[in-house]
Amino acid sequence: MPERGKIAHGIKRYFQLLAIYARMDFASLTRDAKFMTLVILADIMSNLSSISGVFLLAWKFGGIGGMDRFEILFMLAYGNIVMGFLNMMGGCNALFPSRIIGRGQWEHMFIMPLPYAVQLTVGIFPFTGSGSFLSGVGMLCVALRCMERALPWWWPAALAVHLAISMVILVACSYLLSSLAFYAPVQCEEICSSVVYGIGYTMTFPLSGMPLYIRYPLLTIFPAGLTAWLPTMILLGRAARWETVYPAVFALLISLAAAHFFKKGFRYYVKKGINRYSPGGHRS
Repeated sequence: MPERGKIAHGIKRYFQLLAIYARMDFASLTRDAKFMTLVILADIMSNLSSISGVFLLAWKFGGIGGMDRFEILFMLAYGNIVMGFLNMMGGCNALFPSRIIGRGQWEHMFIMPLPYAVQLTVGIFPFTGSGSFLSGVGMLCVALRCMERALPWWWPAALAVHLAISMVILVACSYLLSSLAFYAPVQCEEICSSVVYGIGYTMTFPLSGMPLYIRYPLLTIFPAGLTAWLPTMILLGRAARWETVYPAVFALLISLAAAHFFKKGFRYYVKKGINRYSPGGHRS
């Protein structure tokens, strides 16, 4: 099959698998609707409680660092949508590649007649895993209504673009650090969890008013500020001109770095393999 035909087949198969896993998730929802509804509601309540501390502080003091109450709520909603969508679409495998590598499951993918990107579609939960996403959308609607701002016609498209950029940054960070699992699978099996959850917890804090020695590391070395705070400032028209393009440039650079080091680690892995299984098949 020509190379172009292989790419087209891979893309087609990717969306076919997405549809299959979505139907499976919907089937689990309808099979026991009462239980799964309680699970989704519990997930929503858990997400709301995890960010309530920051919002209650903003409500008590009329805002934080120059951001008013509902701007803080907008930022929290934005972060919830980013994390919620990624958990829905890649919460099992695609968002946590070091788990697959560290557990030796990457070798299982060698024999599958599908590209790796297609195989990483396993584990999407568009229905049962939608709690965080739905709570984020709800908070976003409340924040926009209470801010009472006249938004331009192109603002929804800008919101969608910035959400996509924030997701790219978070995924690229996960893959960049997960490349270490090719070299140290036991020690780095859960390094992606530390990265993803660390960013998820830190993105709930507004960086407005923080000293530069705290703000800059959270916009560069550990880019939690690029997954909620800075996009919020841009979308609300409160960022400098150069800051409006910074998230996109950072997303491009870190994606290139992640692709380079992940491929480099993969080439090392192909030569060395993994030694995590005993002769009896048990993982060490």
